[in-house]
Amino acid sequence: MAKANWPIHGEISGPIVMIGFGSIGRGTLPLIERHFRFDKSRMVVIDPDDENRKLLDDRGIAFLREAVTKENYRELLTPLLTRGEGQGFCVNLSVDTSSLDIMKLCRKLGVLYVDTVVEPWAGFYLDADADNAARTNYALRETVVQEKAKHPGGTTAVSCCGANPGMVSWFVKQA
Repeated sequence: MAKANWPIHGEISGPIVMIGFGSIGRGTLPLIERHFRFDKSRMVVIDPDDENRKLLDDRGIAFLREAVTKENYRELLTPLLTRGEGQGFCVNLSVDTSSLDIMKLCRKLGVLYVDTVVEPWAGFYLDADADNAARTNYALRETVVQEKAKHPGGTTAVSCCGANPGMVSWFVKQA
């Protein structure tokens, strides 16, 4: 939770779901705690590796050891993002999770979304049936642009804000 000596930039009224707890997730968590008002009991971090779980346990933040996959993301994320009152917030800091699919789900649920890069599902870059141009970061970003054009408005989704520089830089400049 935010402390009195740090500037508060907003309030997250609903559940927070952080996907991924690698180096960027571990660096982002304290910044969310410092600069946002939120109910810690409504936050959950999802990661297939529980190596850093103690950091969450010490803070009283729930942890779910699970990989977010093409097969399970709707069933896994929907109840977490819609639990209780207020607007949910999805912070996607993982790899091998389709940013576009999760963004679409968040829009459908009325949940705010932020990520560091447009990420595909696992196996995308090694798909021998797709030509090289179709497997580029540019092609992935274009799918997000096309989705935005097809469905203007709706819940805010901030994508490709980078890990470092990018989202980390935004938070550090404010810290």
